[in-house]
Amino acid sequence: MPNQPEKNVFLIINQQITPLTKDVTSFGRHLDNDIVLQNESISRNHAEICSENGQYILTDKQSTSGTFVNGRRIARCVLNSGDLITLANTQIMFVNNNSKIADHSALATSNLSSKSSQKGKANGD
Repeated sequence: MPNQPEKNVFLIINQQITPLTKDVTSFGRHLDNDIVLQNESISRNHAEICSENGQYILTDKQSTSGTFVNGRRIARCVLNSGDLITLANTQIMFVNNNSKIADHSALATSNLSSKSSQKGKANGD
């Protein structure tokens, strides 16, 4: 069974929401890309996002101007919800509303809350 991209995963580009529905989503100036960006500073085949085992991997395709995540130049990077991808001067936000991540986050928050209350009891609070 091939990797199926998670639902509720999308990009925000120029205030437009673009769902990631394929295993591989390509970016660039060339018309054969999934997301075509009309900017001379963006390479014809600039970058791609691949869905691998529930993670989303951004890979620079040896672009001229580079691919950046949260201001750092990358060759390959695992994306987290809220990451800001920059291709030339085009900014793209990666959003993953996957319930597994939300459940994990809620569990981590719950664990932190219970640890801090136990710590308070140990200190005589």
